[in-house]
Amino acid sequence: MKKKYTSTGVLLSLLKAILYFGLWLLIQFVVVNFAASVIKIKFPSVDDYDLTEMVNGLSLEINIIVGALTVLVLALFAKLQKDTLSKRASINKYAGGFTVSLVIMGIATCYAITLIMGLLEMAHIFPQSWVDSQSSAYQDVFAASPFMQFLSIGFIAPLMEEVLFRGCILGVLKKEMHPWVAIIVSAVLFGVAHGTPIGILYATCLGILMGWLSVTFNSIVPTLIFHMAYNCTVAYSGGVTMGIAVLSLPILCFQIISIKNYFRGKKE
Repeated sequence: MKKKYTSTGVLLSLLKAILYFGLWLLIQFVVVNFAASVIKIKFPSVDDYDLTEMVNGLSLEINIIVGALTVLVLALFAKLQKDTLSKRASINKYAGGFTVSLVIMGIATCYAITLIMGLLEMAHIFPQSWVDSQSSAYQDVFAASPFMQFLSIGFIAPLMEEVLFRGCILGVLKKEMHPWVAIIVSAVLFGVAHGTPIGILYATCLGILMGWLSVTFNSIVPTLIFHMAYNCTVAYSGGVTMGIAVLSLPILCFQIISIKNYFRGKKE
């Protein structure tokens, strides 16, 4: 029986999704401003430009605090409503049969996106200001120690983003919308969270892929595995050769088709 979606249900789910997104923005705003206040106290004569640079230099530390606080607040809200975060965010049991495939898929996706974005930059599709803002966004990441890169980019960021975007946000949307509409809406919010124009573009595409994985597996555990593999590749790959990047496209397509065929076979 085909599920019927009502306009009231759709609007309420959108409102809940926006509130979840707003909660994350609020936590980030508070943490960033707290960091700026501490710097101001320690260095009273610092000007606005240097203050911004110093706060940006703490981006990984801020990311860890924001991520941890977001997950804790979401867990607290769920408990106050006599629910659990694991249930609300679809942290369901995962058999683990696709773990290696998901890791390979995450690595291949990173190389594939790097290739596509690189080709678009070479074709001068993006304004130079977009390219510069994207490059500056990664400077502090690559300058950090390997441990901080893993803790912030490889673990905390994927955990928080999967719980928030594929768990809570996609979770409320797919109850009142067609799954693909819910996936796209949650992916757009995920893209917006990445700030820079190029970041919004690639993160939205990435969000669609991870949303599909979450809905397909009915759990965010596989998307967390995928996301950690993707982010660790971003942090540790150093550089991408053209051969590896081109090879990543058929590998990615093969993994997607394999997962799709597996679940299609289970339904039959």
